[in-house]
Parts: sequence; C-alpha cells; structure tokens
Amino acid sequence: MLVLSRETGQDVRDADGRVIGKLRDLTARLGVEHPVVYRLAIGARRRIVYLVPWTAVAAFERSEVQLRDVGPLDRFLIRRGEISLEEDELLLVRDVLDTQIIDVVGHRLSRVSDIVLTRLADGRLEVAAVDVSGAAVWRRLGLRRLSERFDGRALDWRDLHLTSARGHDVHLATTTAAMHQLDAQGLAELLTRLDLTSATEIVKAVGPVRAAGAVARTHPVVGHRIMLALEPQEAAKVLDELPREADDHYRQVVGSRTPLTRRRFRRLRGWRLRRPPATTSAACRLDREDDRGVDR
Repeated sequence: MLVLSRETGQDVRDADGRVIGKLRDLTARLGVEHPVVYRLAIGARRRIVYLVPWTAVAAFERSEVQLRDVGPLDRFLIRRGEISLEEDELLLVRDVLDTQIIDVVGHRLSRVSDIVLTRLADGRLEVAAVDVSGAAVWRRLGLRRLSERFDGRALDWRDLHLTSARGHDVHLATTTAAMHQLDAQGLAELLTRLDLTSATEIVKAVGPVRAAGAVARTHPVVGHRIMLALEPQEAAKVLDELPREADDHYRQVVGSRTPLTRRRFRRLRGWRLRRPPATTSAACRLDREDDRGVDR
C-alpha cells in the first residue's frame, strides 16, 4: 500500500538519468470504481512543468521516478501555465487532498488527510481509498510516533463524492460516480450536505424523477431552498414527479417564490439539524408507487 503524500516530492529522472523535476501531483481519470493513475505532474517548487503519461514510467519507487526514453519531453510541456485535463480527469493533490468529501454510504462529511494507492500486478497505481484519520495528518507533519497513537480510517474511493470544484464537476459528468448510483434516500442525504449551488447542479444532473424522490425525503428547509434555487422550468419538471402530499406543498412554495440569495448551507451545523427524516408520508407514498410500478 502506498500513500500519496509519501510519493510526491521525489526526483523524476529522464532516460539519461538527468533530474527533470520533482513529482508534484498525479492525475486519474474517473469512470471506474477505482481509477488508475493516468499522468504524472512534474515540476519545480509549486509550478507544474510537465504532464507525462504513465506509459512513460519505467520505474516508480519511493526514492525516485525513472522515465523511459519517450523522445523530447517538450511535447509534455505545460504551455503558458495552463493545465489541460481530460473531461473526466483530475489532479489528486490539487482536487482531492485536504478537501472535504462526502461518504455517501456512511453519510459523513470528512476531510481528506491522505490518498491510498495500491500497486497493480502490471505496476500501475490504483486509487483505492482516502484516509480521513488524524493519524495521517500527524504522519504528514513528520510526527510518526505521535501518528502511531491514532487509528487510521480509510473510506473506499467508490463511496465518495468530492466537493472540490473540479471533483464535483467530474462526478456530475461521470455516470459511474457514486451519486449516480444512490437511491432517493441516499440522494437526499447527499443534497443535505452540499452547498446550494452544488445541490441544484445534482438535481439537474440526475433528472426530474430521481430528483423528486430525493426532494420529497429532504428536510423541508433544505427542500424549500433547492426548489426556490431551481430555474422555473426545472422546478416545474420536479414538481410534476413529486408524490401528491409533497407536490401540493412544494407548489405553494414555488408559487410564492421570493428572491433567494444563493448562500451555502451551513454544512458543519445546519445539516445535522436538517437531516432527511427517517420516514415521511410523502416518502412512504413514493415507495408504494414505486412498488406498484406507477410512472408519473
């Protein structure tokens, strides 16, 4: 098992043995439950100079990274400081490490202390999990003995939703992301923990039928804010799919629309007070309709 914080920072050498920079980051392309490392971000200090594909790696060790002879490195050069990523690609250090994530299975909001990588049989690195424990923080600070007093806590990568700007956008566009596999109750839990802009983006991404099931199960305060933040045409589509009890209630909310400031949810306090109820009449009705195969 490898951890990202220990792998970044070592020298990267070209095929002739010359140091071309330090390993600053790794990229991964989402689209599978456990993505593999796609490219290496190499640079000096905090500036990334090269984005080199994994296929150019001859050896990836703790002491250094050795590249193959892949010709001139200029073709991997970052031009004008602009890092161009694929639609489903993100930088693990920049977009995941030290950012908040949501465990969609355990319904927890956590901060990523480190990223766990595993080495596959062919030598590639797979993104397996994130470490959200205090032990990882102390280890990164160089306090290894202190870190050993704490237990590690890893969350499987496939059960996460990233809240960083890039991570959230990639998950929206990737159909295999955890948010696309959630049932209505799980989706309601996720919406409760996101800021208002991100929550409305998810409502649009999952479609009106799934969005209606989630809104019907959210706390009324959360549901109100989401419905009022949606554009009228988007709100109308969700209203048409709501069960009757929730439909009547939210039509009144949307009908009395007042200007809404797009403030972020108070995720560290408000979501604990406004978690989705365990059961609601609207949710129970929707479950019964689902069982009968009713297509509203």
